Amino acid sequence: MEVLIKNHYPSFDNEKVILYEIEINYENKSWRIEKRFKQFKQFNQRLREYFGNNIPQLPKQTYTTFIVRKTEQQIIQRRKGLEDYLKQILQNEQIVNSIIFKEFIQSPSFTISKLQLDYVGTFELGLRDFYFYDDAIFVLLAEMNPLSRATRNFHNMKFPWQEVIATSNLKPLGYLDCYIGPQMIWRKKYNSQPICMCVTKNNILVGLDNGIINHLQFKSKKHMLQSQDFQQHGGRIMGLHIQGDNIYSVSKDQRYKVMSINKSQIYIDIHHKHELTCLKYDEDRDYSFIGDRGGIIYAYNLDTLIFSLDTNLQFIRDLIIKKSKDTIIAIGFQTGQAIVLNIFDKEFQKQEATQFKNKIKSRCIAWSHLRDEVYIGNQEGYVTVWDVQRKIPIYEIKLHNGPITKILWNDEEEILCTSSKDKTLKVFCTNFQITCFNKNKRETLIQKFRISNINFKGNS
Repeated sequence: MEVLIKNHYPSFDNEKVILYEIEINYENKSWRIEKRFKQFKQFNQRLREYFGNNIPQLPKQTYTTFIVRKTEQQIIQRRKGLEDYLKQILQNEQIVNSIIFKEFIQSPSFTISKLQLDYVGTFELGLRDFYFYDDAIFVLLAEMNPLSRATRNFHNMKFPWQEVIATSNLKPLGYLDCYIGPQMIWRKKYNSQPICMCVTKNNILVGLDNGIINHLQFKSKKHMLQSQDFQQHGGRIMGLHIQGDNIYSVSKDQRYKVMSINKSQIYIDIHHKHELTCLKYDEDRDYSFIGDRGGIIYAYNLDTLIFSLDTNLQFIRDLIIKKSKDTIIAIGFQTGQAIVLNIFDKEFQKQEATQFKNKIKSRCIAWSHLRDEVYIGNQEGYVTVWDVQRKIPIYEIKLHNGPITKILWNDEEEILCTSSKDKTLKVFCTNFQITCFNKNKRETLIQKFRISNINFKGNS
C-alpha cells in the first residue's frame, strides 16, 4: 500500500478549515479521500485506545493559529508531516489490518459488519446477569442508582427500638425473575443488591452485595422447591459456581470458599492478598480459575493451588476458558488490556502470553470457538470484536447507554446477547464476516427467547 498527500485546499463550507487530499494505491486500486487535521487527531486517539502509545506522533499543533491564520508554508509543512505519519502507520501490520485504519482510509474493499437487533427488553431495574435455560430465561435485576440504593438501605435498617421489620415494609434492591414466553412465572425479591448468578440443572445461586448466597432449587421452571440463604462472605460476592454438593465462591473480602450444601458447612476458606473479582469453573478438570484486583490468576483444585500467575493486568474483571486449546483470556478493567494464556498438560506450564489492548474499563468477555473471536463489553456500552490470532479489532459498536454487565455468544445460532445497567437486554443476529443465520433459525429463536416487554425488531 502507498499513501501520498500531494494537495490541500480550504473547505467549501469553511475557508478556515484546511482539507488534505490523500491518494491511496493498493492492489491495482487507487482512490482519494479528504481529511482535516481534526480527523487525524480522532484517528490517532482511537489507535491509542487499542494499540497503546507505540504509534507514530502526529505533527505538533500550534494553538496560536486559532488567532492568526497559518501561513502557506506552515500548511505545507503539516501536510508533509501527515504524509510521514501515515507512512509510518503502514509499517505496522496490526494497525493496517484493523477496522480503525480501514474505516479511516475508506477502503473500497472494506464493508463494515452489521448487527441486526432482533430483541430489546426494557426492565424496571438495571440488569446484572441473565441465563437462558431451555425455554425459560432468568433475569437478575438490581437497583443501580447509588442514591436510590442508599435510600432503600436506610428504609430497610432495623433500629434498636425495633424487634423485627415487617417483610411487607421492606423495599427490595433487586429481583430474580423467571420468564417463559411473555409471562413472568415467578419473582424472588432481594433486600441486598444482587450481583451475580450461577444456574446449573435445578439449582440457582445468587450472590448478594452483603456477602450472602441465596440457593434456590426448583423442580421445574414453574415450581420453586425451596430457598435458602448462606452467609458465605463478609463482602460483595463476585463469582459463584455450584458443582454437586459444593458451592464455590469468591468475594471482595479476599476469600475463596467452598461450602457443602448438605452439611451447611464451609470446609475451604483461603484468604488472598487482594480482592477476588471473578471465578470460572472448569468441570472437566474440577478446577476453579480465579482473578483478583491485583492482576493475579489462581487455579485451584478444591484447596490445592495448581498455579498462580501475575498477569500485570491490575484489575482482572472477567476471564474465560477455551477448553479445546487449553487457553484462558483475561481482561483488565482499568486499562482494557487483555491477555491470552496458553497452558499445557496437567502441570499448567504457561506458554509465552500474547496481549492486546481494548477500550478502557472492560467489564465482560465472550468467545466464539468457531471464529476464534472474542467479544468484549465495556463501561461505556461498547462491544469490540477481536481476532484472537492476529490481535486486531475487527468491529466496534455502541450497543448500550450504560455499562455492559454480561455478554453471551452462541456459536450454533450465531447470536450475540448483551445486558446492561441501562435496564435493557438485547439479542442480535450478527454477520461478522459470516452470513447471518437463516430465517427459519431466527424465527425459531424469536419464539424461544421472547420475554415480557420485548419488542421484535429483527429483519425477515
